[in-house]
Amino acid sequence: MNDARLHAERAARQRLLNCYLRESGRSMTATGDGLARVRLTAPGTALVVELRHRSVFGHHAYGDETWLERPGEPRLSLANREFMTLVLAEVEVVAAHAFPGIDGGARRSAELIAHINGSIGATARYLRHDRLAHHGDAQSLTRTAEQSLVYGHPFHPTPKSIEGFGDELPRYAPELGASFRLHYFAVHPDAVLQRRVAPGPWLPPDVVDAVRGRPGIDGYELLPVHPWQANYLLRQPRVTDLVREGTLVALGELGEPVYPTSSVRTVCDPSFPTSWKLPLHVRITNFVRNNPVEHLRRAADAGALVAQLAPRWRHRGFAVLAETGFRGVDPARVGQDLAADFAVVYRENPFADGRYAPRVVASLLEERVGGAPDLIAEVRRSAGAGGVTPEHVGQWLRRYLRISLLPLLDVFGSDGVSFEAHVQNSLLHTEDGWPARFWVRDMEGTSVSRDRLRNCELAPDSPLLYDDEEAWRRLRYHAVSNHLGHLVAVLGRFTDADEARLWRVARECLLHAGGERAEALINSPVLPAKANLVSRFARRGEQPLYVDVPNPLFEVSR
Repeated sequence: MNDARLHAERAARQRLLNCYLRESGRSMTATGDGLARVRLTAPGTALVVELRHRSVFGHHAYGDETWLERPGEPRLSLANREFMTLVLAEVEVVAAHAFPGIDGGARRSAELIAHINGSIGATARYLRHDRLAHHGDAQSLTRTAEQSLVYGHPFHPTPKSIEGFGDELPRYAPELGASFRLHYFAVHPDAVLQRRVAPGPWLPPDVVDAVRGRPGIDGYELLPVHPWQANYLLRQPRVTDLVREGTLVALGELGEPVYPTSSVRTVCDPSFPTSWKLPLHVRITNFVRNNPVEHLRRAADAGALVAQLAPRWRHRGFAVLAETGFRGVDPARVGQDLAADFAVVYRENPFADGRYAPRVVASLLEERVGGAPDLIAEVRRSAGAGGVTPEHVGQWLRRYLRISLLPLLDVFGSDGVSFEAHVQNSLLHTEDGWPARFWVRDMEGTSVSRDRLRNCELAPDSPLLYDDEEAWRRLRYHAVSNHLGHLVAVLGRFTDADEARLWRVARECLLHAGGERAEALINSPVLPAKANLVSRFARRGEQPLYVDVPNPLFEVSR
């Protein structure tokens, strides 16, 4: 077996076991010989693993060997599939408690193992591909980060599962350095559904120039489409009818090449001040990634809200990449499903001038084969000749919190806006290795507390509106459990700064900042965490289960 496959399988086992430990509440007991035991449901049985690193917040790292321990029998070495089968048998027990009445455990396990193996295969392929080299300029650095997320979510069982591209994966996968030109459709004005909530260009000038004077499309609106999606749509009988009747005109590929970002379906032309969140009829992790009307409305409502509120925010180094609107084909003409496969969301891309070099935080936190995550190189650069001492790492973390978590908490406390600031939605620009600017993106995941929102225009039935506790839960999960927990785990593992010490630094920073939400956060014994494994096993990804996990910000005060 090649090294790439071994690394991919190890990463998959790590994610599967860490998900199980978090979602079941089971503990892991170190045995003192570099191993650890996880007690299983059957009396006297245990899973034994090589423990390479133990994390305060569950980001444990393991070696390649795993064993099953039974009473009175020698330990049984487990192959990768045997390991997965064993863990998923335990997951079935947890799922039965969480979702009473579910059945078909063996079928569910087999299905999930197939998806895990698909994710492993994709990861191995990405690892065999030479990482895209950046050329020192800001835009190249940003692209390299977006296209280097080869392992994915640390608490998801199938983070790189992708179904639909088939043999065309190399043409479209960001992890393989893909770039391509967009296909365009011209849409008859009577069939357009669109909403603009903020200024900004939607069409590159060269695209407009390329179709100027083309007969038969006067007054039509241009709609960018992913090239894979265009081929998919043009095979649909209803689209064929729309083209024949003149409602749609297929214009082919136009404009400069774009590259897919870490989400696969959002694409960027680095020289253009707008990026495009495109629909893709491809299953990525759990879902087919299209843009239904409710998602469009959420994104547009959030973009409009940010346009109203952002001018009064005073958080140096913090900003939001807002959606400026959407355009698609009216579902009243083509139906909801087909409309979701056409609709495009437009997002600010303020980095076209090359002034900043933001990198997606998820990529900065990923361990590289044979080396530390890229984030650690930034910490070392900031330390200079003084070296990376625990004190220096603490200072680096304080600077990071000042431009990320503290503004996120303040915005929620003052205006009730809860951004989906997980690590793949967060961008960081450093200066001399120090955190300097932070952006949060993807407004479709925004939620707003109806109890806190004041003096803003938002329809009472907006899908953004949530009860205060639910909006607060979403913020704590994305910004703390997902984001801060991962960041602190990486800093604690790859420097001499102890992870618990860094949680104390974070607590002190929040105490110093003050505010109602900061105090509520550090005084809560638990944090919410999404149970991706159990939810995926139960096929409840659209409405995932959440579990409570111990809050290190509270624990370190005891």
